[in-house]
Amino acid sequence: MRRLLTISLITGAAVSGAAQAQMASNDELSRMDATLTQALISGDHAAASRMLDTEFSWIDSDGMYYATTAEAFRHGVKPIVGVGSDVKVLEHKYNKVVYIERSQDEKRFSGHFWVQRPEGWKLLNINEVEVRQRDYKTVPTTFDVPCWNPCQVLPYKPLGAGEKAAVAAWQDQENDNWAYRIADNYDQRAINTYNGRSPSKADRMAGQARRAQENPNRPEIGAAPVAFGRGWDFGDAVVWVQLQPTYGDKPYWSTRVYAEINGIWQMAESYHTYIKDAPVMAPVPVSATSMSAN
Repeated sequence: MRRLLTISLITGAAVSGAAQAQMASNDELSRMDATLTQALISGDHAAASRMLDTEFSWIDSDGMYYATTAEAFRHGVKPIVGVGSDVKVLEHKYNKVVYIERSQDEKRFSGHFWVQRPEGWKLLNINEVEVRQRDYKTVPTTFDVPCWNPCQVLPYKPLGAGEKAAVAAWQDQENDNWAYRIADNYDQRAINTYNGRSPSKADRMAGQARRAQENPNRPEIGAAPVAFGRGWDFGDAVVWVQLQPTYGDKPYWSTRVYAEINGIWQMAESYHTYIKDAPVMAPVPVSATSMSAN
């Protein structure tokens, strides 16, 4: 491992509002995050609890979901990325939501989603990814799968104005407006278990165009549906934790930040942790579903 602490500074055109982001070694929240991480590693639950949100949840690298602080503590969950000199730290700020990423060698990632409450900053969610090779075969989808969920409906209802705007923007994103709704201020890149950090937005768009040209008759497959979701509305930024089955693959837990950036609601952070012990979800054609119902 590289024996250094990498501090990232996001540079470029000035942005405003929820899009103001920077990394600073003396940042108070970064110090809090390091202190909390060390407390969780050492098992100092009393110290950790003071910094955890009352609605805290933890998704470990195997895709185990711990819905409460007490549940995570009972199971003795520990962070997969610590505070050593080989840890890279990245911070993005969205006013009352702050994303801090701790990573090692682009193989282990720990996404920490902090939120500002009336009593101060609290850690709302940890989502951890350990990059792995698949030890199973996926099931190719050979027919069109229209996007109904999440493009038209979701299994829960947003309450606040911010989350309602974020849901509308996300549905617009998945209805063929992807490029407009993916943030490029920070070159937003999703992180997932089997691919690690995704390529840049520009490279992803180029790859999509290339695949469409190489295989123009490929099936149209909608976004992974949401089976369960929770949302937290902080005005101009929203945090989502969702359970999403994947067509022909295993389901995953996602934690995302959707934020209003320069007046446009966009997906800004996205963690996907596949559930290690879940079955592969083979898609079933609508015609087969109709036949079985009859």
